[in-house]
Amino acid sequence: MDVSVEQSEGLRRRLSVEIPADQLEQAFTTRIRQLGQRAKVPGFRPGKVPMKVLQQRYGDAARAEAVEELLRATYPQAIEKSELKPAGFPTFDIQAEAVGEPLKYTASFEVFPEISLAGLDAITVERPTVEIGDADVERTLDTIRQQHRVWKPVERAAESGDKIKLDFLGKLDGEPFEGGKAEDQEVELGAGRFIPSMETALIGLTAGTETTIDVQFPEDYQAENLKGKQAQFDVKIHSVEAGEDPSLDDAELLKTLGVEESAGEAGLRDKIREQLGRERDKAATTQVKEQVMDGLLAANPIDVPQAMVDEEIQRMRQEAVQRFGNMPNNDPDAMARMLPDDLFKDNAAKRVALSLLISEVIKEKSVKVEEEHVEAVIARYASELADSDQAMQYYRSQPQIMQQFQALAMEERVVDTLLQDAKVTDKVVSFDDLMNPNTEAAE
Repeated sequence: MDVSVEQSEGLRRRLSVEIPADQLEQAFTTRIRQLGQRAKVPGFRPGKVPMKVLQQRYGDAARAEAVEELLRATYPQAIEKSELKPAGFPTFDIQAEAVGEPLKYTASFEVFPEISLAGLDAITVERPTVEIGDADVERTLDTIRQQHRVWKPVERAAESGDKIKLDFLGKLDGEPFEGGKAEDQEVELGAGRFIPSMETALIGLTAGTETTIDVQFPEDYQAENLKGKQAQFDVKIHSVEAGEDPSLDDAELLKTLGVEESAGEAGLRDKIREQLGRERDKAATTQVKEQVMDGLLAANPIDVPQAMVDEEIQRMRQEAVQRFGNMPNNDPDAMARMLPDDLFKDNAAKRVALSLLISEVIKEKSVKVEEEHVEAVIARYASELADSDQAMQYYRSQPQIMQQFQALAMEERVVDTLLQDAKVTDKVVSFDDLMNPNTEAAE
């Protein structure tokens, strides 16, 4: 068997293979005899059909099957002989298969890029340092108060901060428009979750009021036909309710939040501080990891096999479908139309490049994961649940979950390894800036 390699564009290679004519004829003969053992030909008993008759009836099919078997058998041998590392399934093209002539075919595929790690000492990382302060705890307590606020009807005009229930019908130039009608709609005035001018117009109205208010739609409103337009809304107010914040030592509230009643408000504050600490550590670790990976990629730009990118796009699309729900995840064509490749291709290429680079780091730096590293990941995830001991037992009993934890542990070990060579500086930031880095960048 003769094998030669041609390099096409980028990572694409074309493998040319020539198989001797006698090998092809032997494969054909073997196949035609196999067919003859079970062929049913009028006038002949099974297994007694003359070779000439078999060739006339089944020759073309037998030759096609023989060629296919030879491709399957010789392709791995040709790859081994060429010392290439395919990164996807090949595309075969049969060049010649005439009787008495060698079988010639080509196999086109992409190969993995050759990677030589460089610039690991040029990776720069700003490690966020955050101290959880009393103000951070108070902000969380404010959120808890709002989430558990008790609403009670009041016999007065609505004020900012009240919740009202109403029916409304919106009109443009006297004509109702699509999406402008609702019944028993609840609106918390001043919360900013409704059209601002409408919230303002509702202040001062009382339960039982039926009136018409003017509403100015924002210039950036999502509905194109309503941007910047002034509409009139017929409204009917059913109720006005004022919110009452719960006491932080309320027994029911403490029970809901998983705090012992005897611990009281102080116990709640301690629990919040612990939770914020876990969130801080998780966010800081994520930011450091992102900087390390971005630095690794910037120092080692590589071509990536399109076949691997395509596979990653499919995986990311499936992940999106699972997140969004109520999408046609059993219809690949519908999924592709709703979530086209362009939405994922850049991130998919980045993921593939990083996976290849990480594999090279593991190999070059001899990165290993010990049981203690996996146990640390398990403990961290279990700590977020009410019964952490039970959660850890469950995790250990699930092979698929344990594989995910082992992968996470390896990823963390790779980051730790790269940090040893990186230039790391500590940066003091607030908890809010740590948790909302995009907001900070925008400002």
